[in-house]
Amino acid sequence: MLNSMSLDMRQELLVRFLSAASILIFFCCISLAKADNILLVIADDFGVDAAGVYNRDDLYGHNGEGASPAHTPTIDSLAASGVLFRNAYTNPICSPTRATILTGKYPHQIGVGWPAEAQLDVSETIIPEMLPSAYQSAAIGKWHLTHPSRGPTSDKNHPINSGFDYFSGSLGGGVQDYNSWPKLTNSINTSPLIQNNYSIYATTDAANETIAKIQEYADQPWFIWLAFNAPHSPFHAPDPALTTNDVTASSSNTDKYKAMVEALDTELGRIIASMPADVLADTTIIFIGDNGTPSEVTQAPFLSNHAKATQYDGGTNVPFIVRSPSFISTINEGSESLAYINTIDIFNTIAEIAGVSNSATESATESVSIVPYLQSPSLPTLTKRPYIFTEHFSPNGFGPYTNHQRSMHLEDWKLIWRDNVYEEFYDLSNDPYETNNLLPVANLTAEALAVYEQLVCAFEAIDTLESADPADITDPSTCMPPATENVPAMPFLLMLLLSGLLAGISIKKANDWQRQSPL
Repeated sequence: MLNSMSLDMRQELLVRFLSAASILIFFCCISLAKADNILLVIADDFGVDAAGVYNRDDLYGHNGEGASPAHTPTIDSLAASGVLFRNAYTNPICSPTRATILTGKYPHQIGVGWPAEAQLDVSETIIPEMLPSAYQSAAIGKWHLTHPSRGPTSDKNHPINSGFDYFSGSLGGGVQDYNSWPKLTNSINTSPLIQNNYSIYATTDAANETIAKIQEYADQPWFIWLAFNAPHSPFHAPDPALTTNDVTASSSNTDKYKAMVEALDTELGRIIASMPADVLADTTIIFIGDNGTPSEVTQAPFLSNHAKATQYDGGTNVPFIVRSPSFISTINEGSESLAYINTIDIFNTIAEIAGVSNSATESATESVSIVPYLQSPSLPTLTKRPYIFTEHFSPNGFGPYTNHQRSMHLEDWKLIWRDNVYEEFYDLSNDPYETNNLLPVANLTAEALAVYEQLVCAFEAIDTLESADPADITDPSTCMPPATENVPAMPFLLMLLLSGLLAGISIKKANDWQRQSPL
């Protein structure tokens, strides 16, 4: 049959085949990308001074953070095969950060500003509810988004009622004893099971549960929220098998904290090692700290009064590392991004990784996907949201508050607001540890004053985002100067599609030329 075809017919067939194949490959591969597994790993009370890779002076062409961290080979290897974000920020304490990640909204938008009696309303759309129905979901480890005062049934069922298929871990804050703690297991198909005085080390149990769920899910796409209790207090000496440190009950809290970090790193390594190569290749791993390091174990050059539960960088600047074979090309593995990002961005990042765009992602207007940085780590901060906003407040709810603290970054500039007063203003490029307050306003240079006014404008605009009248809403980004936004490199699959189309066009042109040629 083919032999009987004319040259023109065969070339025409080839043109159509290449075009169709390119489109088929493009959309087929997109559908595969939508099914990427997602492992979100949260370390509790874990600032940039706690991770080895953030303190290295030999990797990214500049000095590290300057602390003496724990041994973290697993976390370091994630950075070596992924993208490390240097300027990642979050709320300075755990419950507001967790609620922000799950919803893509700021704490004041969802009424969760402090750990005490924190309650995320089950009516909020959270990540597993936003994902396609094919996804399996599990929350493992620390929850800390419900309180017993809400009632025993709703309390025990809260992770499931919120949107997860499965939960295993501790509902409250930090466990009182890592070797004797109340473990809750629950799912959409079972009743809550509470095991008091559960004796498996909490960090190890979280790893065991994660490994079991990954094996159970097999070929189904999954999202696992792995929230380690570690290295949150009580500071202690873990099982020596999990750490290279010679730590005992009499060691300093700092040494115990480092050992707990290393134990977490060891168990995270065990999880990754348990994953079959094909599963790992289809899994995006996001590793973050939920807030800065506690003051009791803060290391120089960081200041103990600028640590967890403060709006200083010691409380809000956290590790944020992404490993994603589907979105990070081999040439970009081991890269560092200097763009400013926020943990609120995780919501729409996961949505893009899973190929989701719906009312939930559209309503999370302040969550900006960081996928462009994964594809092109050298991109500057996207103009869609050039500022970074963090906050904490008490009591929980929608006000009035007895204590409300906020911060706003614009690149290296930072303004801190406390109870309606702009109290501190810093140029972090010259003052990274926030010791030289540039206020009062009368002392500011013309450049500093211009930035200060932009940040004040953005602060005021943040409070309009929940207005019932769209006419009253001000996009905080409009407060910032316009900037040229680099366009990410063309995705590989799109290049494949275009190359196929171009190849078809070339052959068609050659065919046309051949028909017209007198030779």
